[in-house]
Amino acid sequence: MENKLNGFEAYQYYLALRLHFTQESFDAFKYHFKVKADVASFMKRKDRLFFDKIATHKDPRNFLLANMIKNKKTYIREIAYGEEAQRVYKNWLKRKESQSYIFKEDLSKLKEDFNKNFICKDGQHPYLLKQYMGERITLETLCILCDLTGCLRYWHKQLIGDPVFEDLYILIIKYAPFIEYDRKKLIAIIRNNQ
Repeated sequence: MENKLNGFEAYQYYLALRLHFTQESFDAFKYHFKVKADVASFMKRKDRLFFDKIATHKDPRNFLLANMIKNKKTYIREIAYGEEAQRVYKNWLKRKESQSYIFKEDLSKLKEDFNKNFICKDGQHPYLLKQYMGERITLETLCILCDLTGCLRYWHKQLIGDPVFEDLYILIIKYAPFIEYDRKKLIAIIRNNQ
C-alpha cells in the first residue's frame, strides 16, 4: 500500500478508521478504507488543514491507526498537532518492530499453566484480559493470543452484558486484521515458554 496521501485521502482514511473502530457493522477492509466523501465538501471544512498536516507525515496511515486504537474518539487536531500523538505512534511502531520479543516478554507475565489464562470463573474477567487492562501486556499480544486460541467466542458467552468486555471485544476484533505475525514462530515461542 502506497504510503503517500493528500489531505483528502487522509480525511477518507481517518473517517474509515473511525467508523471501523466505532461501528461494529462497518469493516474498513471490506470497503478498502473508502467512505462517501467528496473533495468539494472537504475543501470547505474548517479542520481541513489538520488532514493536510497528517498527509505530510512519513507514515500517515499507521500514524492514524496507532492513535485510533489508543483512543477512537481523539479529535483530529490532537492527532495532527499533539506531542502525545507522536509518542503514541512511536510506541506503536516500537511494538510492531519488536513483536516477537515483546510477545515473549508478555508471555512471561502470564500464568505458567497456559490454559488458566483464558478461563472465566463466576463472570470474572480471565487472567489474560486482566493483564491487558492492567497494562502489563500489549494489545497486540492480546489480539494474537485471541487469534491463536479462538478464546473470544468463549469469553463472549461467559461475559455477556459486561460493558468493559464488550468494548474490549470490539477493539480486539477490529484491530486484529491489522496485525501481521509469523504464526509458526509465535506458536513455537508459546511452546518453549511452557
